[in-house]
Amino acid sequence: MTAKAAIAAVCRVLAGAGVGALSPEAFRQAKFDRGEVTVDFWKLLYCLLKLVSENKNCAVTDLDHQIEYVKAAVCYYGYGFLDFYQLPADGSRGSRDLLLVFSWLLQKIHLFEKLLEWQRLCVEDQVSLCTCRQAAAVRPTEKTDSPAGEHAVGMDVRYLQWLQGKLRFRWKCLHSAQQERCATLHKIHLYTRGCRSGQSFSHLFATETRLIRDPERCSEFVQLLERENMRLEAYLEWRQLEPLFWQWMESVLAAKLQDMQNPRDANSIAATAHSPDLSGDHVDRVTFREMDHLSSEILKLQMKLKDGQKTKIKTTEDKEREVRSHTGWDEFVCPTQCDVEKKLGVLHARIGHGRRQHGYARLALRDDTSAKSTKFSPAKPDIGCLTALEVITQLRTEEAALKRELQEMQQLCKESLGEVIERLDGVICMPPV
Repeated sequence: MTAKAAIAAVCRVLAGAGVGALSPEAFRQAKFDRGEVTVDFWKLLYCLLKLVSENKNCAVTDLDHQIEYVKAAVCYYGYGFLDFYQLPADGSRGSRDLLLVFSWLLQKIHLFEKLLEWQRLCVEDQVSLCTCRQAAAVRPTEKTDSPAGEHAVGMDVRYLQWLQGKLRFRWKCLHSAQQERCATLHKIHLYTRGCRSGQSFSHLFATETRLIRDPERCSEFVQLLERENMRLEAYLEWRQLEPLFWQWMESVLAAKLQDMQNPRDANSIAATAHSPDLSGDHVDRVTFREMDHLSSEILKLQMKLKDGQKTKIKTTEDKEREVRSHTGWDEFVCPTQCDVEKKLGVLHARIGHGRRQHGYARLALRDDTSAKSTKFSPAKPDIGCLTALEVITQLRTEEAALKRELQEMQQLCKESLGEVIERLDGVICMPPV
């Protein structure tokens, strides 16, 4: 086995995922920083990051948009090699840096595993289950179909009220669609109970019911299964040849470092950085240098804090040793320590019981000894099963907490508006009806 076979396995995984048709020759050219394959690697990274970040297929866009999106996404994941962010927007050079970014994403965010998860053919009925609290991603202002034309967010209160009403209407439509879907799935599970002889489930899923009603779709479903088998076989081949790929990537990184130490390239980079056409790149270079300086200062402060912490711990241990020499210390400390351990155990148990669920859960109807109940069986078996009543209870608790936060925020806004109104003479504010 050679590195070429490992690169060919990577190409087969990418081709199976439908994000690009690169050849091993393109990877070889990227190792030597050839400009002919730079655009292909920009497109590859754009499609991969679109799938991983937004679960969307990449649409046909211009190269400037692809480069801007890839740089922002890679910066979000924490890539710190400065030369990548200084690549030109015309895609004329930088194929080796893009190859390094691709390999870094491969290891950092488990790129191939996420692609397989996103393209997995699901036969069971699933429902999204999430009780986490996460901030919404801030996106740039886009053109909207507002009734009064284009508006910037914050220009008019009526526009915000219109947006709120539109969002509430769409949430109601989505909620109604989810209710109808769950009611239909419950009917399918209830009417097909006993059709399966498996130990886990005794009913059929919606996909199986659809195939029974329309046998002509079986051939299409078999083709989908064959495609997934091909993707899995390509991934297994890649896993076997993965060490060879990383050995080859070490040679790519060594070539990059050697070019950075070349004084001729350093002079050309310096001249490019100080050229008037690329002043923005020069500003980015200065900014990144300041960030590196701040990072080194933070490391120094961390070392000082660790030294101070060690000194403080040593002083505390000396004082504790002196106090322990007095009589009655064990009689006082032992009961207190036992109480603290009990409280910590109760707290850990409460946290484990109220752990937030996230991800997709398998929706199934299971037979209990007393009654029939709908249960959510998550994809990971170590989480266990959740009944629909438990999920509803968690969601209602979360709803009550969010309502309390909303009331607190409304009260704060009311107080801040009152302070503003007090400074305005002759102005009367009336709440909307």
